[in-house]
Order: sequence, then structure tokens, then C-alpha cells
Amino acid sequence: MSLPARNASPLPWIAAALLAASALLMWLPALQTPFWGDDYAFLHAAHATNASGAPWWSDFWPASPPRFWRPLSQEGYWRWVDAALGGSAHAAHVVSLALHLLATLGVPLLGFRLARACQWPHAGRIAALAGAVYGALTLHTLPVHWAAAANNAMLTLFTTLLLAAWVSARDAKHATRSVLLASVPLLLALALLSKESAALTPALMLIVSGFVAARRLDRGELVAWLACVAVVAAWLVLRARFTANTDASYAMTLGGNVVRNAASFVAWLLNVPREAMRMAVAGERMQGLAWIAATALPMLAAWGIAGWRGRRLLATRQWLCIAAFAVFAYAPYFLFAWNSYEYYAAIAVVLPVIALARCIATDRLAPVVAVLIAVSSWIAVEGTRRLDHPGLIGRARWAETTLQAWHGAWAWHRTPSAGCANARLPARALSSTPMGAGACGPSRAACSRVSRAATHSTYRCHARRLRPAHGPASRAPHRRR
Repeated sequence: MSLPARNASPLPWIAAALLAASALLMWLPALQTPFWGDDYAFLHAAHATNASGAPWWSDFWPASPPRFWRPLSQEGYWRWVDAALGGSAHAAHVVSLALHLLATLGVPLLGFRLARACQWPHAGRIAALAGAVYGALTLHTLPVHWAAAANNAMLTLFTTLLLAAWVSARDAKHATRSVLLASVPLLLALALLSKESAALTPALMLIVSGFVAARRLDRGELVAWLACVAVVAAWLVLRARFTANTDASYAMTLGGNVVRNAASFVAWLLNVPREAMRMAVAGERMQGLAWIAATALPMLAAWGIAGWRGRRLLATRQWLCIAAFAVFAYAPYFLFAWNSYEYYAAIAVVLPVIALARCIATDRLAPVVAVLIAVSSWIAVEGTRRLDHPGLIGRARWAETTLQAWHGAWAWHRTPSAGCANARLPARALSSTPMGAGACGPSRAACSRVSRAATHSTYRCHARRLRPAHGPASRAPHRRR
């Protein structure tokens, strides 16, 4: 096939459309996921804050130190969920899916601007393929199914918008250039107020600049970059003042944890779900290894085909920048003492995905790569959803079903008490992480075993959580970062 005919092939567009449709169908069942884990802690705290009449700006200047200072994506977001959505789990998951869509759209925007800056042909195809691939990756499983992880989508959205503005400013003129450069530190501030790992963005900006062209920053770019460094410095000072994070799970150490986290990072790049890793380590070794192989091999083939077919489309400098971008974006997570989750790699995969799209944008094997990615993701995501307790989503549904049964059994014989004027607990108040003592009083022995406060419109009865089976396999998703 001649080069013009190959370039005119509609197959890459078909591949992007089919992969995007597959991803949408894959994520839609997440709308039926109940609240779980930290969802109830954040929702109850938001309701209490709203009921107290505290102004919205108070979340940005907290009176008592929170574990994480994320006023935009955590405190402020959950106050909005309580006030505007009535604490509805379904509505919150609709918003989570919408945020995932917006974050995904940020990737093709960045891909398009990079293609134009690098003078690649078929920038539209590259953008469409990059967005479809990114949106279909397994690493979005928890952010889509877990309302408390909305911060991850916000981080991705603001970071991709920032990098797109940074790249676009290189070729913009006059007022447009000034606006784009001025928007960069503002977008960084929004990203920092959503999640802490945005502090690495100034380094990523330099890597992206090196990816586009090997030249020094001009005066306007240097001023914008130094403004971003100043924003990060100011954020570090405020974060140190406001937070009191003593959770050993987030301690950063050098040891065997670095090797474990590096292996996890490779697994996330290969679309391996965390539950498969847990099964392979926690006892169900053969099933876990089979699941890992079923997800990793198709994704490895997709990366391999794209890399081989496009090996001459990128300069050596650009390949090195791709590796540097991935490692720097994931840098703090290599040092975590305990926690490791797929969505930690949400920023790290952005530039590699755009490079993959560049490699297959004019290739007749683009549909093959799309099918391999779709197969890998469906096996990973659907397997995670169908996994029973102690799987994360399975445990959430187990908790929901258990409390619904208890709620039905209690409803006909409960009477109000002084400690709980309205003792009705909604069916979603169960979680799998222990909390402190409740407010129901000793006369509610059963109620004292149920977690969190009543949600939706009442929030009147506080309670303990029911704790599932002990051990590493049943560890709750406690305060993920």
C-alpha cells in the first residue's frame, strides 16, 4: 500500500470510535455502585458543615487540621454533593462518570496541541486515539466506582489543561500567548487544591517542553514556569500549616517498598487490576496469576505493536522524555510504605498514551491495538466488579446488602430513644473500616455495630461500622491518596 493510501485509511478513526464506545459501555454499570468506605465519612462531615452554616471559603482555611488538604476536590466537593445532589449515591456516581469523561477529553486536547507543536500529520487522529485509549484503561476503575476518588479526575483534568496551555503558548502570538501563559499557574493552583501530586507539575512542564523541541525557555515561558514554582512553594507552606497526616500508610521510605511499588507501576501500565495483584499475593495465587496474564498479555501486545510500528516516528530524545515523564509523575508513589492503587498512575500514562496514538495514527493495525486494549480492560474491570468479598467493590455491595437486611429486620420493632430521636438508618450506612463510637446509646446494641451516620436527608443516627473478616485481604480502602 502506498503512503498516501495508507494515510487516507479510515481504520484509525474506526478504531478510536469503537474503543471509545467500548469504554463507555464498560463504565456505565458503575452508576449502580453504592457509597462505601470514605464516602460516608466525607458525606457526613459535609452535611454537618452545611448544617452549621459555615461559609464555603472555610474549607480552604480549616479551623482543625484535616488528614489531607484538598478543599476543592474533597471538602468543597462533598458539600456540593450533599447540598445539590441530596447525598444520592447514584447522582454522585453520575458526576464521577462525567468527571472521568472531562478528564479523558483533556488528554486528546493535549495530544492535539502536542501534534501541532511537533508538526505531526493527522493531529485529529492522534487526539481521538489518545482519548479513546486513555478513557478505556483499567486504572480508572476505582475513580469511576468510588465517589471519594473524584479528586483523581479533577487532578487529571486540570493537569492536562495546564500542559495543553503550556504547549500552545509556544506558537501563540501577542495577547493569546499572554492569556495562555497566565492560565498555567492558575490551573496549577486548582490541581494542587485537588490532589497533592500536582506539586510535580513544574517538572512535567519541562519534560513536555523537551519532548516538543530541544531549546531553552524564552522569557515569557520562564516567568510562567517560575510562577508555577512559587505556587507550589506557597501550597507547601499552607499544606504544612493545615494538615496533620500521621497515617503510616503514606510514610515515604527507602527499602523493599520501592521494588514492590515499581513492580506495581509496571502492572498498572499493563492494565493489571489491583485485585489480581492482591489475589496473587494473598493466597489465591493461581487464579490471581491467570487473571494477571489475561489482562497483561493483550496490553503488552498493544504496547509492543504500537512501539514497533512507530519506532522511527519519534526521536530518541522524545522516547527518553516519555520515560522521564512517566517516572517523574509517579515518583512519590514509589516511596509509599504501604498503599498502592492503579489510579496513582493516571498522570504518568498521559504522555505514553499520546505516543502510542502517534505510532498507530496512520497504521492499518490500529483496530488490532484497540481490540487488544478493550479485551484487556474488560477482563480487568468486569472481573473486579464481579469479584465477591473481600474485593473492594464486592465488599461495598456485601456491606450494602447486609445493612439492607438488618434495616428491614429492625424497622418494625424499633422505638425512639433519648440518644437517637430518629433511629432510622439508611441502607447505605455500612462500611468496612472501623470508626469511633456512635451516638445511638447503649439501648441500640445492634445499631452500635453499623458504621457512619445516616445519610440523605436526616443524618441523625451515628453508629459504629461492621468489621468484615480480618487480614490483609480484607483491608479497607482507607484514606487513599
